Amino acid sequence: MNQTQLIEQLSAAGVDTEKAISRFMGNQDLFISFIRKLPTYMKFDEMRTYLEQQNEEYFYMAVHNLKGTAGNLGVQSIFECAQAILVEFRTSNFQHSQKLNDLLSEAEAESKQLSKILIEYEQKVED
Repeated sequence: MNQTQLIEQLSAAGVDTEKAISRFMGNQDLFISFIRKLPTYMKFDEMRTYLEQQNEEYFYMAVHNLKGTAGNLGVQSIFECAQAILVEFRTSNFQHSQKLNDLLSEAEAESKQLSKILIEYEQKVED
């Protein structure tokens, strides 16, 4: 898979690649180098652990980092899920932990196709 195919697959998966690449001043290579790192921000297991431990600082930081990264990279579906998590958390802290967990599950489900595309690209690059 080459870069053009990666961009096409990301777009088909709902990533606003045009807007995201424009944030990188039109530098497609730079955008790709950043989106390849996105899975490192999708730490849903860690977020769940912080939720279970009611660790406000780490939970908030992990979700906030995911939201910012997804937003800058044009991954609107994950951005919106992370934003919903932050709104719920700011409103009720951990009082509605099941709702927070459900929102985390939604974000994780949204990330599956994107992760698959990025993993396939990584494998092609390494070959």
